[in-house]
Amino acid sequence: MASLLTQVNPKLSTEELHTMFLKALGASVKSHSDITVKPLEVDLLGQLPPKLRVYLYNATYPPGGRGMGEHKIQLIVPGQARNQRGNFDSSGGRIPLLVGYRPDIKVFVLWDAEMYPDFAYSRNVQVLPETIYEAFAQGIGKQIRRLGSGHDEIVIAAEECRLGDAILQRQKETLKRLLGAQG
Repeated sequence: MASLLTQVNPKLSTEELHTMFLKALGASVKSHSDITVKPLEVDLLGQLPPKLRVYLYNATYPPGGRGMGEHKIQLIVPGQARNQRGNFDSSGGRIPLLVGYRPDIKVFVLWDAEMYPDFAYSRNVQVLPETIYEAFAQGIGKQIRRLGSGHDEIVIAAEECRLGDAILQRQKETLKRLLGAQG
């Protein structure tokens, strides 16, 4: 049974995840850190944010415990141990980017990293299957998630070839939230 679930719900290594991310951005990548180490630091060209710190996870959809087909990532940052709180690092002028990837259909999911301060070890963050499949079918999918804090989060999903567009939309939605113009 486990091998069947692994085939249906594939997981990539950190190196494989980072390779897919960089490949999707192609010529927009100026430079990057070691692809075997999480998080991945990426310097970009053009209109994309110039300095990212990418926290990239496998987007899985395990059976049971949540809605049918709902995808999740599990937040664990480097150095975070069980029973410790975690945070995304925005030092050095880098924008933390929280990303999930579903390799079998080549879809990336971008959450608003700043909406997840001081998180528990292995905290789940979800996205609805409709958002994933909208991205798979139409290139980009969006979802509004109501968080436990009472705030709304815009989640953006994109097929591989639209990752740059999704990063720009993620940045735009985050700025709208920070400026109080969410809608």
